Amino acid sequence: MAAIKVLSVGTVVVLLSGCQNWQFRDIEDLPPTAADQASEPGIVRVNYYDGITGSKVADMLNNPAFPDSPNAIVESDRIEFLDNRGDNYGAYVRGFVIPPVDGDYQFYLAGDDETEFWLSDDETAENISRLATVPGYTSRNDFDKYASQTSPVVPMQAGTSYYFEVRFKEGGGNDHFSLAWQGPNLSQQIVAAPHIASWGTLTSEPSLSTAEAYTLGYRVGHFDGRQNLSFNDTYPPLDEDGDGLYDNWEVHHGLNPSDADDAQSDNDNDYLTAFDEFQLGTNPSVEDTDSDGIPDGIEFLWELDPLAPNDAEGDLDNDGFSNVAEYREGTDPKDPTDVPELEPEYIAGFAGQYFEGKNFDRFVRVRVDPQIDFSWGREQPIPELPADNFSVRWSGIFSAPHTEGTNEYRFTATTDDGVRLYADDQMMVNDWSDHGAKSFSFNSQLRSGENLPIVIEYYESLYGAVARFSITNVSTGQALSIQETVTTIDPASDHSTDSDGDGIPDTWELKHGLAPLTNDAANVVNNAGVTNLDAYNSGLDPWTLEETGSPPAQSDGTETAPTVESGTVTLTWSAPGTRMDGSSLSLAEIDHYEIRYGQSQNSLSEVEIVGGQETNFTFSNLDSGTWYFTISVVDIDGLKSAPSEIVSHEVP
Repeated sequence: MAAIKVLSVGTVVVLLSGCQNWQFRDIEDLPPTAADQASEPGIVRVNYYDGITGSKVADMLNNPAFPDSPNAIVESDRIEFLDNRGDNYGAYVRGFVIPPVDGDYQFYLAGDDETEFWLSDDETAENISRLATVPGYTSRNDFDKYASQTSPVVPMQAGTSYYFEVRFKEGGGNDHFSLAWQGPNLSQQIVAAPHIASWGTLTSEPSLSTAEAYTLGYRVGHFDGRQNLSFNDTYPPLDEDGDGLYDNWEVHHGLNPSDADDAQSDNDNDYLTAFDEFQLGTNPSVEDTDSDGIPDGIEFLWELDPLAPNDAEGDLDNDGFSNVAEYREGTDPKDPTDVPELEPEYIAGFAGQYFEGKNFDRFVRVRVDPQIDFSWGREQPIPELPADNFSVRWSGIFSAPHTEGTNEYRFTATTDDGVRLYADDQMMVNDWSDHGAKSFSFNSQLRSGENLPIVIEYYESLYGAVARFSITNVSTGQALSIQETVTTIDPASDHSTDSDGDGIPDTWELKHGLAPLTNDAANVVNNAGVTNLDAYNSGLDPWTLEETGSPPAQSDGTETAPTVESGTVTLTWSAPGTRMDGSSLSLAEIDHYEIRYGQSQNSLSEVEIVGGQETNFTFSNLDSGTWYFTISVVDIDGLKSAPSEIVSHEVP
């Protein structure tokens, strides 16, 4: 059988948010059907049939590959698939659902496109009937769009295995399916372990292998020994609710041995279910069992030992940063190119941004001025500017040098001509007018070591040009050195520090003539209406809209940012560096991008395919009105990411 491997080697467990595990296995490890296998509790197998057009389940059922020749098989511990896999394929899930208590149950189905849920009144496939359908499509886990999504009430007996099937067909666009249920003392939730089992031969004997049974016995015995409980050789161990958790372990950790649902709880928010924690030997009430600074679930995902504190100081990718440092900074511990950012570089003095014109009309360049003590007269302040009609913005952070208590400081600017002084983004002096050399000041009470952001805006009109700035400790009468008390982030460096919280790093603002200590994200300094934030996100100079290099990497993967130009829309994005499972993704592995767009958020029917080496695309001749865009990345194996968040642009 010619088949495509889901992943290239071995078994990889990918831990997702919440309590869900997906397990991908080499398809050659599995037979075409599982009828001759023993049913495995806690999992179901999803068979995928690729290359089948159409959006109806019948298209899959009538294909020669169905049911014995799937292209891929995926194991899951819940009947829920929410990640877009691609177009033109079918999915087939069958197995057993095992209710926890006697009573009446209802099932709820969601999917995109057509999806069917079939259920038998016993463990045989011969007695199945269709109980719920999605005739068109729904949003993810939306169980209320069609009346047919809800099954009739089904009486079921606790512990009985009921055969079921989920049949799903994807045509194009988004794709997902999920099955939920509701019953006695059971709120509506996804059907999941421990109440599912894979299709195969049912047996009343324990389904554990010899090694698994030995491990379970050792784990139970070790736990009882630590709790000073007498040895109990009963096998299988006590498990009143059949949730796979040893009853004594549940009681010790505050769980209910009569409630099977708590096996899927995550009370300590460490990304592991209680069932996972029992298997691993971790504490379900403590986020970080070994107290090494990395939550248990993250250690499991990174293939570290959540019971060994020493591995936090290891370095999985040999990039010079410990595993715990990478966790704290949100970088990938298995990618040597993704490293934590070092502390920003600060240097003495003010960052001075020099402009043509009296109102910061054209940015020329930035430099560091160790102090502001200039009497240019009729000379040019820098070679690129004229002697008259220029402006300067100085930005820096003053640190109060006294060692205890509160002192009063005076900040004085002497200028010819206009000046504005800001302290912590509050205007303290405003004299934007032509005049001879004149002094302006304000006072501020500061605690020992307190930092005060200072901005000085100055313009020169005609004739003499003077700009001076001084700081005095009023409490002591001491005149202070600017070089010893004022610092600025080094404009020559690259760092993500964003002092004004406007979404644009300080260093980028300094280099491109924007204000690093004032939120100016929405301001526009060009003739095309592009905001400073849009220019930054698009990798454009905010003044000229010329490309400045690659757009900034986005923290959540591929993002889009529209640039504004009459009659056209340009999307720019950053290439993702990691997959959804945290593994690295190189540029060479990106085959293409798929852009979907349209004039309705609910109908992005137009598609544009862009090469994998591109990071922008321009649409032209679009009709007037609002256009919506989203983008997905497709790798060389045909795997497609979930779409980015929708962005929009108004075309005049």
